[in-house]
Amino acid sequence: MLGAKVGRRNAEELRAALSRAGLLDKKHAIIDDADNVIIPVTSEPPRSMLEANSGTMIEADFPTRKQRRDPIELIREAADIPDRLLRLLPSKWERLGDIGVIRLDDALNPYEDKVAEAYARVLRLKTVLREVGGIEGEFRRPVSRVVFGRDTVTTHLENGIRYRLDVADIMFSSGNEEERIRMAGIRCDDETVVDMFAGIGYFSLPLAVYQKPRKIVACEINPKAHSYLVENIALNGAGARVQPFLGDNRTLAGESFADRVVMGYVKTTHEFLPVALRYLRDGGVLHYHETCPNALISQRPLQRLKEAAQRRNVEVLRFKEIKSYAPGVSHVVLDARINAHA
Repeated sequence: MLGAKVGRRNAEELRAALSRAGLLDKKHAIIDDADNVIIPVTSEPPRSMLEANSGTMIEADFPTRKQRRDPIELIREAADIPDRLLRLLPSKWERLGDIGVIRLDDALNPYEDKVAEAYARVLRLKTVLREVGGIEGEFRRPVSRVVFGRDTVTTHLENGIRYRLDVADIMFSSGNEEERIRMAGIRCDDETVVDMFAGIGYFSLPLAVYQKPRKIVACEINPKAHSYLVENIALNGAGARVQPFLGDNRTLAGESFADRVVMGYVKTTHEFLPVALRYLRDGGVLHYHETCPNALISQRPLQRLKEAAQRRNVEVLRFKEIKSYAPGVSHVVLDARINAHA
């Protein structure tokens, strides 16, 4: 049978990617092979998926998987709430390290502590937060509150990258996982990269750990996020390649010095396009993120980029809808090479 062999540190990320792509063989069990694991697949996955996680294809004899119970079934059994409310327990949650974030129906308000305790017990979480709003402010702080435990600081492992963060203060979108993994596979050998909205290192760290850039200037204006960025650079051994910059990304010195600019922000990203293009040398690559009404997806992102580029030539390399951002609105990313005008 076909299997994907991958190092233990990347195993969960590759398994999740295979599952999302419908390529994971769920009838057979994963094989533990010393420092590696071998994941059963129904057919050979795309090469890019394997390369992003340093995986290879082999043949192996996989044991049959024993039937496992869905965690939500165990949570429903563990929750000390009226039976009529069990159906309202969310079957989806966000897990960051050993911290969980759940969204609850208002009917569960009188029992939120018991509900949180059930999730913590079954999922082995030290802290559970309840999402009570979306994301607010310039620093995109999650609106939530602790309903079980106390400590909201954790280390989240994704694609072999360790992200240290305070889940109560710092946003970490699981919906952007595929894009973070993709960035790990972007060849940028000997390049100077500017990450204009670095956060805690969402894109800077995958580039630094899995590629060989000359330098990544990681800009972050939020002091709390910047402090975790600095910590995560050290945590992942990326100090030789990533230079953290605390402050407004529009104040960097110099022009036409970057081979690549990453704009991993949403809502007002287009306002920073002139600055990004000022930093980007001719022939450089821009990764431009935008939240866009679905009706305008085929036009607006590229139009905004072309308007900002003025007479420079915009060569589209890739366009991708990352996820739904709001009803009728999607988070998209446009990769483009910016050349001097003819």
